[in-house]
Amino acid sequence: MDTPANPESAFEQAKKYGEDLAKLYAIEKAKRVNLQISNQKLQAIFSTTPDGLAVLNARLAIQEANPAFWSLVERPVPDGSVPLADVLPFANLLDPLKQPADDHHSVQVEVDLPLTKTMWRSLLVNAVPLSAGKYHGWLLSAHDLTERKRLENLKSEFINIAAHELRTPLAAVLGFSQVLKETLENDDGLAGHLIDTILQSSNRLKDIIDELIEFADIRYQSETTQGSTTFDIISTIKTVLENVRRPAEEKEIRLITEFPADNVSINGNRNILQEAIRHIVENAITFNNPGGSVTVRVADTPDHIAIEVEDTGIGIAQKEQAKIFDKFYQVEEHLTRSVGGLGLGLAIAQRGVQLHNGEISVRSALNEGSCFTVTLPKIATAAEPSESDVGLRDDFHQTLVLGKDFAKVVASERKLAHTLKKYHAITNALRQAVQQHAPEEELLAILDQLESENSENAG
Repeated sequence: MDTPANPESAFEQAKKYGEDLAKLYAIEKAKRVNLQISNQKLQAIFSTTPDGLAVLNARLAIQEANPAFWSLVERPVPDGSVPLADVLPFANLLDPLKQPADDHHSVQVEVDLPLTKTMWRSLLVNAVPLSAGKYHGWLLSAHDLTERKRLENLKSEFINIAAHELRTPLAAVLGFSQVLKETLENDDGLAGHLIDTILQSSNRLKDIIDELIEFADIRYQSETTQGSTTFDIISTIKTVLENVRRPAEEKEIRLITEFPADNVSINGNRNILQEAIRHIVENAITFNNPGGSVTVRVADTPDHIAIEVEDTGIGIAQKEQAKIFDKFYQVEEHLTRSVGGLGLGLAIAQRGVQLHNGEISVRSALNEGSCFTVTLPKIATAAEPSESDVGLRDDFHQTLVLGKDFAKVVASERKLAHTLKKYHAITNALRQAVQQHAPEEELLAILDQLESENSENAG
């Protein structure tokens, strides 16, 4: 019988081997525990998230989905796999998922899922690829946009009501106030002060309605409508800066320009782009610090134009930067209450830039200022208003003019009636004096009143 050459050495090797096995077992056990915990976390998230989640295989069949998903698509939980095409039969979703996917490929689409003949649900669907060994599939998430779109429609309806219904009474207020101011031109007393206050408040209301109407105008404009001209963007920006120079000077804000030496031509809608840039510059002035500066830069490349508006103002918190382009959104109340406004300026600017296939972005830090960058292709598809909204702003301003004219007509009519009443009183007095054989001096005094009235009306 053979015996080990060195029994002690063999024992030590066996002992070490056993210790290594014990360590490996402990490591694998810890990994298994961590894997179980991670799996439980994922299952908890999968089951409780308010968004719908679904796992698709390579054949686009739903292998697993959380309760929220089946609730969003108004279906009972099935016993087995279900083809995605039976649940969400939309080509803009299915066609991209049929294409070969890589790790960086993702899909995002909006679909309107009909529930009944009169009810529908709007979903934002995101899909990211799943790949492990030979397994390939997709992870689908569905977010309900129905309530958000309903609220947006309510906002839009409010805008239309404000734009169309407020302008007529405002026109009357402005018109009659201006007529009264002209009538009391030399009155420095209480009446003149009250008329000035009415006019200032009315003009402030007019500015708010102007902003609403401008947003209503640009919201209905379409990228598919051609309305382009070639113009110099530098001269357009200079016009904007000239228009905002007075409020900048009131806050002692310096307007600095960094323009190329030559003109920079762009193809687009000059009015839309001018309004977009104006809102950005006004925003930079409004939320700037007294004595600060606003710098406007233009960079010209062969295909694109970049416009930067940089200020030294209060800045924007990181959590706010993704929301500042939303309609009616304003940053924290304590920063904006003193300046008022509806929170539509940047939404109007973004829409104007998007209508030219451009992009607008912002980088900012609190107490350091902000820099808005507009990137525009030199040849863009510019838009004009849809037929239902053509001339909305022109109609509004025409209503104001007609309101003022109507006020003048009413005021002239009242003045004429007052004058005729005075003539009637003088002629009656003269007739009675003649019938009563009044002295010549009394007749001459009445005639002097008539001549005085004629002279006043002629003046």
